[in-house]
Amino acid sequence: MGTVIKIKRSETPNQIPGASALAVHELAMNVTDGKLYTKTSGNVVKEVGGAGAVSLQTVTDGGAVTDNDITLNGANLIFEGYQENAYETTLTVAEPTGDRVITFPDASGDVAMLGDSLAFSIVFGS
Repeated sequence: MGTVIKIKRSETPNQIPGASALAVHELAMNVTDGKLYTKTSGNVVKEVGGAGAVSLQTVTDGGAVTDNDITLNGANLIFEGYQENAYETTLTVAEPTGDRVITFPDASGDVAMLGDSLAFSIVFGS
């Protein structure tokens, strides 16, 4: 029978091993988060492989941009505004019966909805 090798591990969510807990190039794993760590020769603990849990905030804080489409499957865009409170603006899409494209013109102004009707118009101010 083979030898079982166990690396240092933790099941505490979001726990990252400290540099003093690892030897250079030693591996440690957070089982709950599914992340693997090692220590560099510069005494820095780094996550190994994968992107880990990446948030949109982390991506945009890093100044990332993309020229890829963003697909939301059944999800809404929710705009909170400057104050985090009970009021938001939610952009949602009804199940389409065909491909639809909404194109905003190269102009400044406001987008105005016409009451509760299915129609909408784009109003451009000066």
